[in-house]
Amino acid sequence: MKKSLYILFIPFICLGSWLRAQQVPAYSPQADSAQHALPDSLAGDSIVQIDPKQALIDSLKAQSDLKSLVTYSASDSIIFDMDSNMLYLYGNVSIQYETTSLQAARVRIDWENETMYATGVEDEQGNLVGTPVFTEKEQTYQARELTYNFRTQKGLVKGARMNEQDGFILAEVAKRLPDGTFNAKGGRFTTCDLEDPHFYIQSKKIKVLPNDQIISGPLSMVIADFPLPIIIPFGFIPKMEQDKRRSGIVFPQYGDSPERGFFLRNLGFYTPIGENFDLLIDGDIYTRGGWRIGARSSYRKRYKYNGSFSLEYGFRKFGEKTDPDASRTTSWRVGWNHSHPIDPQTRFSASVNISSSNTIRELSFNQNDFYTNNVSSSISLQKTFANSPFSLNMTISHRQDMNKSTMNMDLPTLNLSMRRLTPFQHVSNKKSMEWLTRMGVTYNMQGAQRLQTIPDSLFIPILFRTRDSVDLYLTDTTFNRRSVSSFYDIGLRHNASASTSIKLLKYINISPSFTYAGYNYFESEKKTFNPQTNQIETRVVPGFSFLHQFSTSVSANTNFYGIYQFLGKRQFAIRQRISPSISYNLKPDFSDPKWGYYDEVQKDSLGNTLLYNRYQTGIYGSPSRGESQSIGFSLTNVFEMKYRKKESFDPDFDPKEDKFVRGRLLDNLSMSTSYNFAADSFRLAPFRFSARTQLLNNKINLNAGASMDPYSVVFDGEGGARRIDKLALARDGKLGRLTNAQVSISTSFRSEQIRSKKKSEEFDENEFQRIQNSLENYVDFDIPWSFSFSYNFSYSKFSPASDANITQTLRFNGDFNFTPKWKIAFTSGYDFRRKDISQTNVSIFRDLHCWQMSFSWVPFGQLRSYVLTISVKSPTLRDLRLNKRDQWQDRRLF
Repeated sequence: MKKSLYILFIPFICLGSWLRAQQVPAYSPQADSAQHALPDSLAGDSIVQIDPKQALIDSLKAQSDLKSLVTYSASDSIIFDMDSNMLYLYGNVSIQYETTSLQAARVRIDWENETMYATGVEDEQGNLVGTPVFTEKEQTYQARELTYNFRTQKGLVKGARMNEQDGFILAEVAKRLPDGTFNAKGGRFTTCDLEDPHFYIQSKKIKVLPNDQIISGPLSMVIADFPLPIIIPFGFIPKMEQDKRRSGIVFPQYGDSPERGFFLRNLGFYTPIGENFDLLIDGDIYTRGGWRIGARSSYRKRYKYNGSFSLEYGFRKFGEKTDPDASRTTSWRVGWNHSHPIDPQTRFSASVNISSSNTIRELSFNQNDFYTNNVSSSISLQKTFANSPFSLNMTISHRQDMNKSTMNMDLPTLNLSMRRLTPFQHVSNKKSMEWLTRMGVTYNMQGAQRLQTIPDSLFIPILFRTRDSVDLYLTDTTFNRRSVSSFYDIGLRHNASASTSIKLLKYINISPSFTYAGYNYFESEKKTFNPQTNQIETRVVPGFSFLHQFSTSVSANTNFYGIYQFLGKRQFAIRQRISPSISYNLKPDFSDPKWGYYDEVQKDSLGNTLLYNRYQTGIYGSPSRGESQSIGFSLTNVFEMKYRKKESFDPDFDPKEDKFVRGRLLDNLSMSTSYNFAADSFRLAPFRFSARTQLLNNKINLNAGASMDPYSVVFDGEGGARRIDKLALARDGKLGRLTNAQVSISTSFRSEQIRSKKKSEEFDENEFQRIQNSLENYVDFDIPWSFSFSYNFSYSKFSPASDANITQTLRFNGDFNFTPKWKIAFTSGYDFRRKDISQTNVSIFRDLHCWQMSFSWVPFGQLRSYVLTISVKSPTLRDLRLNKRDQWQDRRLF
């Protein structure tokens, strides 16, 4: 540093010999506090006063240890006293060297003692402004006064304020050591950015180690200038480096449950494993019995793979063994998510979620999980063959019914697909052969081994075949013994199609097609009538079978347009697009004995027979029964409108701008039905109607649909009814009988953001990162209010003699700020059929600047509960919180 001082000193010696022979130019600095610091007694030949209007930025580099330029500037004046060897800089002083910089209102450099002193100045109101700001690499320090020794690299800071992670260290006096360590006296740590913070953790001694951690002696917390009667003998805060992970204890949640006793939840330990893996082990424990243990690991190798694995096991206990309503249950869950692009054509992925049926209700604290009825998993390997139309997908999948406590699994599923090919594309260039060149073919093959309807309790023995048979309990005392192999079904399915398109008379599109489906099974069913029991008995017949099903169809469609113009200055017009479509489908009756797929069996002692499908339990189905020669018809309408803008009549209207407003009145209004010539009765299919539109400038979404049975109904005198093969239009003068209908309305409104007009330069990257690191704790107060609701109506009456089934539900949710710092959010609904309010949740949020408060309340129902949390916003002090809760997981629900 001594050589550095000489570098600063040499130019002023050179300048001094020239300036002594010159007259100091007249200069009147701007009126600020700096000009009052220039006493007349300092004027003389020994003083060098430099006009800041010359925009002096002196860059110094000579033969020394300095590796870069040193630059300094001042907006008021720079004065060098050669007699006392002192340099004075006034007004917005800036000194920069490599990654170190200093900004202050006043700076004094003593070349004799090799020290620098920086401080601020008082403004007209007596406030201290322009205080020193010292930046070293990414670390920033603020101070009331700062003294620094260039030679020893030591510093003394008064009124220090240091940025550490997302918090601040305040100290009455702090000493900087040559290695960058700071020893602070009268220190306070806080995440509040105010000059007088709302809270802080105070300690008489604090040491800040560079790029390591913060260590303190005995410390206590002060909130709103009120010290809490809690003292911790020592403390440390490790550096939260973005790319560095550290091991540590996960602080638990604590509380008291009336039925489960005192508890600690999510108490655990986190540790990184190498550069690509980590592990979190946590658990819960209750004083009245019950516990949970879990392990979660996430892994990532950049550009290779990433994923996570989790495992949980829990035991719930309510009451004592002698209590009549005592309960003991265990639950488990296994989760795995993985993504691995092996090469550009191959990808391996997994999404696994397997658990016992009671896991979601017993281990999860998410209310949405409570209403989950089905979960699924899949593990797949996808392969696309280069320079080939084929792709291969191998999948292991799982589907679980939580209500029935059963599982279905595919172990595995093989899917070979061929994309659409046009083999005759280059056969001919003649226009008459376009239908052949457009012809395309597709192929798909699926094969699977499926485990169907496995009880949860028998999942392991059936999956790994640890037993030859299992007992399926029908009641507590009766059961049915079934072989493990009977749960397994194997099958293959082949799908192929050929289609083309023909343009007729320019406007009509004709599309013929042919489809084929083939099924391979390794067993079939044989039914026989037992005259002794008067019942039908079924046995499995092993043997390979190849089943075939095919159909052909041709369709034609076109578009018509109609325009309705209305008189008036605004030139209002409506355009209607009508899209009719007609199709013909042909399919043989595969229940015919010549195919061999169906058989007859006696069903009673009277000799009546029953036609059954020998492959009805096949995992991919089987050829269908009944011949089809049907004509299908559909009609779709779209209504659009336009009118001239009112401002387009102004003389100043830009002619390049569109004069008209365009929009849709109806997105869809359609009707469809079909007629089967091969059917012996009821040839006309039900009429199906649908409509969709958006109202009020796309604010309201409206969807509706309905089905009507076109045949008449005859009622008997006993309250029964049956359909007859006579059209209702001919017999009753009605289009038909309404069998089902649905109507749904939804909308969403929200106000504009308060800060929508904020300039992009006001973006705070640090604040954004804090939000991303704790999204679950973030509440957006910039949107004053939002509201959305949905209404659903459903009507069904398929049997004429039965009562109609009507369902009406209303759901709504929203939030609003009743002050800039208070927000309330709500979610609720109403079931008109049950005449009951559906699941309701009310949440209240309060922004307390550096703290936040949240209150979540479910006022009634099985999941009634509340959680009150007051916590620090900062992720560094995320465990500094107060919780009061009464949750549904701590009670018996059934």
